Amino acid sequence: MRNRRNLNSGDDTTDINISPLIDMVFILLIFFIVTTVFVDESGLAANTPDPTSNPQNDEDKELVSFLVRANGEVIYKDRDVGLGAVRGIVQPAMRQDEHPITVNVEPNAPMYLVVAVMDEAESGGAPQVTMKAVSE
Repeated sequence: MRNRRNLNSGDDTTDINISPLIDMVFILLIFFIVTTVFVDESGLAANTPDPTSNPQNDEDKELVSFLVRANGEVIYKDRDVGLGAVRGIVQPAMRQDEHPITVNVEPNAPMYLVVAVMDEAESGGAPQVTMKAVSE
């Protein structure tokens, strides 16, 4: 028992070295920064008018205008044509000359139908389709 030493008594102080801990945290931080995936969010492209364009040129051309109602009707020249007739209306107008295509949308109209009408107009040859909100 003589050879035993009391651990609490003595001048030796024990220090905790935290530099390996800091190194490890720094390495983990670098790892998470490098492996982070940056997501590029996609959305619908909005066609805005060019402020430098001449608005009188668009006024001279006949306007091809569709109205999408809240009840799901697609109206062209005051009659319900439905989604299937949109391409057939746009194609002859695009053959003669480039006419502006406008899709007027009533409030609470189904958005899938608005997008479908715009897609059909672009499939019919329209280079640009403009969407407008109308009041009831």
